[in-house]
Amino acid sequence: MDLVDDLRAAAGTELFGVADARTYGEKAPPGHRPTEYLKDAHSIVLMAVRLLDLPLDELPTTRKEYTANFHMANTRLNHALFDAAGYLQAKGHKVFPIPYLEMPGWNLDKRPAWMLKLLRHVVTLPRIHEAVNAKVLWENLSYRHMAVEAGLGEIGVNNLLLTPEHGARVRFVSLLTDAELPVGTPREAVLCQPERCGYACVKACPAEALDRDGRGTDKAACLKYYIKLGLPGMSGVRCGLCVAKCPVYRPRFREGLE
Repeated sequence: MDLVDDLRAAAGTELFGVADARTYGEKAPPGHRPTEYLKDAHSIVLMAVRLLDLPLDELPTTRKEYTANFHMANTRLNHALFDAAGYLQAKGHKVFPIPYLEMPGWNLDKRPAWMLKLLRHVVTLPRIHEAVNAKVLWENLSYRHMAVEAGLGEIGVNNLLLTPEHGARVRFVSLLTDAELPVGTPREAVLCQPERCGYACVKACPAEALDRDGRGTDKAACLKYYIKLGLPGMSGVRCGLCVAKCPVYRPRFREGLE
């Protein structure tokens, strides 16, 4: 087995890919480039797991179950990230893991109502709204955009990473390394076909945070709705409807049979 095969085995995730850190960095804006976090970064390793279907299929009535599913997937990914990073480090390579920061510690039943009401008003202030939305396309290091560069999928109208194997029903994690690994290349964007599904994600969004031209998510509107559900990562359930209603995960949809 070569280094990539060994690394894939160490991660143990459903999806695995590698992007060229420098090529990606040329496309990303300042503050979001891999070499700003690891100077000698050559490769971006992407790992993903598939979310379970039933908690998604029954949304919004299964929001607690979906939230648990979401956090379990993130926990599994952080373990995979640690294992993959440890493997590369043992081989003498530098690694910079990018973990999920929102982890279990939430409570699905208790919500600080007075705090939530206050935050709902704060997030509508123009400057706060602009500040939140300024980060929507590029987080510090965007899993979605890096996965596109690795050829693992495309970004859909719902502003989520769509994969040919599982649609939007995946969670990603990544690490930067100075190891020079074989990289993938961006694939042709053919998965998202909103004219066929009738813009299902846009129609399903209770926060009206998506639009048909796919310009991105109105994160301030999304956050305001999330605050209504309870603070993510503390006491709230997650929404998930933009993930659940995307039909790309269904083979018959991808094959043009529905």
